[in-house]
Amino acid sequence: MSHEIAHPASSPKQAALQLVIELVRAGKLSPLHGDASNMISIYEQFKAHFEADKQKGSAIS
Repeated sequence: MSHEIAHPASSPKQAALQLVIELVRAGKLSPLHGDASNMISIYEQFKAHFEADKQKGSAIS
């Protein structure tokens, strides 16, 4: 089963989602502890970081 890995510069939302999923798979984030707001917050932080990087990259070009 091969899944394409999203590049943060071209797909910040997808890359953030994949990163959160991989953290759950690795046992670094648990969907069983607490509510979903923690995972949503982490996703939003990654997404904001990747989008800021994308904007920085396009400003340089």
